[in-house]
Amino acid sequence: MYMPYHKKTVAVPAIPLNVTNYTYAADNAMVSIPAKCYDMYQAKLGLTPNWNDRQPGGPKGMFYFRISDPANEYEMLSEMGQSGCACGLVILAHGTSGVTWQSGSYGAMLSGMGYVVIAPDSHAMPASMGLKGVGKLKKTADIATANYCGKLNPYEETCGTWEFPFCYSTKTDNILNDRQTYREYVERNYMIRKLELDALVETYGSKLVSAWNKVFLLGRSEGAMTAARYYNPTLHQKLSGLILSGWSCEFNYFMSCADHAKVCGDQCAKTMPVLNINGKVDSYFGAQDSSVAATVAANTTHGYGGPITGNCRAAFTAQGFAKSTVVDFPGVSHSIMYSHDNALRSVLGDFLADPASDSSTWGSLKRQGCTLDAGIYECDADSGDQSPCVSYVTNPEAPFNFRGKLAGCAASTCFLKGIYQSNSFCGAAPVKAA
Repeated sequence: MYMPYHKKTVAVPAIPLNVTNYTYAADNAMVSIPAKCYDMYQAKLGLTPNWNDRQPGGPKGMFYFRISDPANEYEMLSEMGQSGCACGLVILAHGTSGVTWQSGSYGAMLSGMGYVVIAPDSHAMPASMGLKGVGKLKKTADIATANYCGKLNPYEETCGTWEFPFCYSTKTDNILNDRQTYREYVERNYMIRKLELDALVETYGSKLVSAWNKVFLLGRSEGAMTAARYYNPTLHQKLSGLILSGWSCEFNYFMSCADHAKVCGDQCAKTMPVLNINGKVDSYFGAQDSSVAATVAANTTHGYGGPITGNCRAAFTAQGFAKSTVVDFPGVSHSIMYSHDNALRSVLGDFLADPASDSSTWGSLKRQGCTLDAGIYECDADSGDQSPCVSYVTNPEAPFNFRGKLAGCAASTCFLKGIYQSNSFCGAAPVKAA
């Protein structure tokens, strides 16, 4: 496959379909756990708390680690589900760059809300497979975790663009050069991510998901595309909800055909709550003419895809999902949290606490600064004139606002102690202290 933008020809091999080849992602997953779980399992985990939400203002004392003893550590994570130390389990499918940047920050945010977050690491693929992988992985103690807005890099090395066939960089010129081959390429890319999730579910998932009362699948960017398409009966019969951040659920350049854009292949229960969150001018999937998706779809001779709407509302409605919420952030591109961290976390908090509830009652969406039109909410950043992240560094001047609702179990983690007066984080949105 020739890539004119990079002036490079890439040989794209067939994808091995044996699930056992893909256990590396689960066996090297990055895991975020709440402070209460760390306190309970400190003897097994060792080290000290190393994971905080955005400061100042966010929860502290959580723990972040890389799986290194899979059999025993997944047994421990199953035990946590029965111990009451957490509100639920979130399986996070990371973006193209791995468990870095926002995919890492989501772990800090959600563990601060009381959830265990497991992120299978696609970049842990061994070089011997010849498809992707970063090489050497950092051990837990070597991962810099202080900068919530930073890279949070868990890798010693990187996989440079086209160093392996699936270490890619999305460029319109490459897609339009050979649309048929590129469609085959993105389908193989999805298969890698699908098989990694299958390996997690088939190796550890039956016991793991059955141990938890609440289980969510969350995807970010490429991971959201994967989570949207993915269906596994063992997992989906336990799912409390599906969260898609930075994906539009429609036929665009990231799909080999229109049918593959259907959420969970149209196999999951339509009663499953679904949440979609996007920047309204997403540079990859947005509806504006300049996005990659729109540019490729508009090219009648070399492109494919469309119509491009930029979010999942059309798909959710067409497939008949009974509990679906779509939130767009105007003026925001693909990276959401760096400018809209407060608004994002509030929406996630409401959904995780009560995914089947009517989103019109959520504190995160009924506030001033949010509007609803044609089934799509549009919300501002809820951070005044201060961005939470400036040049990928946490901004200490930005307010820490949370207007969502937390599950009852999160009250025991002292979430936002000293910022909110409410002692119980169920029901109405908490009142900010004077």
